[in-house]
Amino acid sequence: MVTIRRRTHRSAALLAALCLCSLATLTACGDGGDGGDASDTETTASTSETAPATGTPVEDTATPTESESETTEPDEETTETEDDTTDTTDTGDEETESDDSSSSSDVPHGTWTGNARISVDFEDPGCAASSQTYSLPATLIIDDPAGSESNGFHLSWASDGQSAAGAFGVTSALSGTDTTDGESVETGYWSLTDDGGGDISGSLTDTGGSQGLALNLVFVPKPLFPCSGYTPFAYSMAEGTTLEGSLTDDSASLTLSGTTSDGTRSFRVEWS
Repeated sequence: MVTIRRRTHRSAALLAALCLCSLATLTACGDGGDGGDASDTETTASTSETAPATGTPVEDTATPTESESETTEPDEETTETEDDTTDTTDTGDEETESDDSSSSSDVPHGTWTGNARISVDFEDPGCAASSQTYSLPATLIIDDPAGSESNGFHLSWASDGQSAAGAFGVTSALSGTDTTDGESVETGYWSLTDDGGGDISGSLTDTGGSQGLALNLVFVPKPLFPCSGYTPFAYSMAEGTTLEGSLTDDSASLTLSGTTSDGTRSFRVEWS
């Protein structure tokens, strides 16, 4: 638009110069050829014709203005790219929250009570093989992991008394404080798993005997004299002892089986 206006101005100036030239000629003829006035008029016309030439660069100057308006478009594209980056970050946060929720256990938490049936088989050197069966009240507790326990839940299952023949105690981990030095004590005994539907299973992986912290025990008769004077004695359960069962909010069914750490006694505890 700027270029068109400049050209119109130049045409108007040229037309004005021609008119002046014609008028000057007529005046010269009428005044008897006064050459000085005609000369001045012709000079003015010549000047008017050359003036528009100075406007020619204006056409070139207008072109960069259009180019500059085009360079503003990449700025808008850069802004859109930054918005896209923000959306990607939000997606990552959502993925992080999904990874955290999948780590929880679906095993019911609570306390169950009932009677456990304990059977024990043993044979001491030089003595006849013997089998004993006991029935004792017991309590099962499922809770959150203890301290740094790596299982999805903490399990504690034991007969209500810990001295009678057939008594037993199972705990998946220990988290406490040493009363002698005040140091923290963390021990994991069992590796437990669940299928998300209430079924659980596990294996005893550390007896704790090397730390003097053996807490998974079974009380089995032991002779005070060769083949006589049997009395309940606490035996540590051996590594590889297994536990399996199922839990609901209203009931529990468990089976514990293994051998003692010295290999002289085998045992089985059932609860349903």
